Amino acid sequence: MVVRGVFVAWCLPVVLLTLGGYANAETAAEAYGRGNALLQQGECRQAIEAFATAARSDRENREYLSRYMLVRRVVQLQEALETETDPGRWEHFARALEHFYRTERMHDAALALSRQKYERLKDARSAAALAETQLAMHLPSDALATLESLGAEEATPATQALLAIALTRVDRLDEAKQVAQGVELSEKTGPGVLYSAARMYAATGSTERAMHTLRRCFERVSPSQLDVFKEHARNCGDFAELATTPQFVAVLKTESKVRESKCSGGTTCAGCPSRGKCPSAQ
Repeated sequence: MVVRGVFVAWCLPVVLLTLGGYANAETAAEAYGRGNALLQQGECRQAIEAFATAARSDRENREYLSRYMLVRRVVQLQEALETETDPGRWEHFARALEHFYRTERMHDAALALSRQKYERLKDARSAAALAETQLAMHLPSDALATLESLGAEEATPATQALLAIALTRVDRLDEAKQVAQGVELSEKTGPGVLYSAARMYAATGSTERAMHTLRRCFERVSPSQLDVFKEHARNCGDFAELATTPQFVAVLKTESKVRESKCSGGTTCAGCPSRGKCPSAQ
């Protein structure tokens, strides 16, 4: 789920009217910066007020308004998650929030939600999400424990790739290489798993496979998300030894081959929360 897509149906004049009560004691840029700082601290409700101030102070800056709307929707999802009783909807909301927390590097919030989701679902997908967060927070032993709690029949390419990464970070490189050799990627493997696999190959010393897999990943990421993936790759410790090589620099120039909706960032209208309400769907 792309959280940003839920705002497609909102009416700009109505939203602007809601901003009128906020104080204008600071510049738009200062309010925007304060909002981002609050967001990093997990203070989403306070961040909304800061972004509202920024949007009201500079109504020509669409980024300020978009940020306000996005974080407002995040708070709505947080509230919905607390009361939702339908398992499918709860998981849908949780994954959307988890994606937002990771994108914003809100690691504490991501870790708490990932743990909650794993305890509730106990499946490979939620285990991979929790392990990913634990690795991002430099908790490789915890990630290893999470992934090793899965039975052999539950293992997936995603969990195995993360397992190999976790093994390298606790200095068990030989075991990591053995795990990496058993990971099979098909032509239909998605960009998230490809990215984890590329990290795995880089961490275990398989440079050529790492670059090939990372290129495949970038080609399969939607254009609206490509910069996020590339920025993560630039700062990912698994690629640290390759970051200045010509091969890595060349791969970072890879363009997406995915077509997506201009309104929601999705590949189709099918998964958009606003389907049926926007002109594109009608």
